[in-house]
Amino acid sequence: MRAHLPLAALTGVAVAFLPGCGGDKGDGDAGARAAKELAGAPTFHCVDQATKQDLPATFPSDFPLPPGSVVIGSERRDQGQVIVYAVSPKDVKTTLHSLQHDLPAAGYKLTEGEVETDDAESNWTGNGYRGRWAIRVIDGCGGNTSVTVLAQKH
Repeated sequence: MRAHLPLAALTGVAVAFLPGCGGDKGDGDAGARAAKELAGAPTFHCVDQATKQDLPATFPSDFPLPPGSVVIGSERRDQGQVIVYAVSPKDVKTTLHSLQHDLPAAGYKLTEGEVETDDAESNWTGNGYRGRWAIRVIDGCGGNTSVTVLAQKH
């Protein structure tokens, strides 16, 4: 069974993508920095066990999370960045299709990203924001998918 770290890939890419997010400050160990940043990330449970949280006011109100998603947490970062954690009741393929279709329909442009069997991620920009989303299979949840979105006004 694959270990599920909800933000590991997203954190490393976000550090490179968004200014003021960290980056190499001479401590030499990007893995240690990423693990340290994960300390506040919630544990992703199956959608039927998720406790719904409100979206933070600083998150773009028109950002289309996949249908049926339950927001399970959020955190603020430096320079106005916010991370939202959610669980989609759909499998990775369906959740990916939703993001690839609904974001452009809402005025967001998807830029560089990648898709693999159990996960996908992409940078995005639009409506006065930029950021990155990542989705991953939640092991043992019958097709549920974790959704992590980093957003920052620009």
